[in-house]
Amino acid sequence: MRSKNPELMNDIKQFINDYYETNHRTPTVREIAAKMGVAPSCVQRYLVEMNERGMVSYVNGRLSTDRIDKLNTQTNSTPVVGTIPCGTPLLEEEYIEDYLPLPVSIFGSDDLYILRASGNSMIGVGIDDGDLVVIKKQNHAQPGDIVVALDEYNQNTLKTLSYDVCRHCYYLRPENSSYRSIYVKELVIQGVAQHVIKRL
Repeated sequence: MRSKNPELMNDIKQFINDYYETNHRTPTVREIAAKMGVAPSCVQRYLVEMNERGMVSYVNGRLSTDRIDKLNTQTNSTPVVGTIPCGTPLLEEEYIEDYLPLPVSIFGSDDLYILRASGNSMIGVGIDDGDLVVIKKQNHAQPGDIVVALDEYNQNTLKTLSYDVCRHCYYLRPENSSYRSIYVKELVIQGVAQHVIKRL
């Protein structure tokens, strides 16, 4: 394996710190690659190596440095990950659009991500088209929870998890009478909605 260039490591770390102070979020791998003039795959390998050396923290795609941690002790840098349909289920392409610093005092320090709501099937609980929904990443939920769920067709949606006693099965209930409930044989819970951020 080729050894990593220490000077490039330092440049990457400096860029991450400077970028955070200017933009209030860490740069993406592609943004680092563009600045350094190298391929994104190269940056990925460098970040892994830098994490192992303790120069940065790079775990599950989350990037931080000791300086950022000091600036960010009371916020949780939360990724905005694509759009989630609030109508019929659609295939979702997961990608990080941005990061938002969420105050720990309000949102807590759980493993969170943010999805942009699309559609109007959840307006009954105050989730409108375009709202940002803060999701706690977890694989279990209780009936009544608003969940991000992946069904047996690998499609996901944001709905209220419910249980049909007569049919002995879970189903996904919209909060808009114009839509039908979605009955599924199997579903995978990807997270539970905790907060909604909306523009007035």
